Amino acid sequence: MSASDNALAGDAANVISPDKLPFVQVSEGVRLKELTGRSAPAGAKSTLGSVALFELDPGHASAWSHNKVGEESFFILEGHGEVWTGNTAHPVGPGDYILIPPAVVRSIRASKGETLKFYAITTPAWSKDDDVLVPAPEGTPK
Repeated sequence: MSASDNALAGDAANVISPDKLPFVQVSEGVRLKELTGRSAPAGAKSTLGSVALFELDPGHASAWSHNKVGEESFFILEGHGEVWTGNTAHPVGPGDYILIPPAVVRSIRASKGETLKFYAITTPAWSKDDDVLVPAPEGTPK
């Protein structure tokens, strides 16, 4: 890559401290901080990918949904819970990494008594138009 290519691509790293960002309340007991993505702070906006730090209060879960084209990954930082894909529960804990292809209906739930903290990484960057809310599959937690 030439010097002019570096200048076009931006040659300075943007260090983002989640501690300095406000939480956005997604639903009761579910909040996030978008570090990079379409709604990220100035200097961190991207359509290529998004990274959000999620916190789920004990016993709370994300909405049931799927992405039309976005691939999603979760990296668990703290706490325990379950990632539901369809009507199958997958136990998760610190250090676990979960890859969810597009069109897979999913929800992530914090265990009772523990806050679940994780990064959600979406490529391309998460957008409201790509996220499809669906009813909980039969036999799963609502």
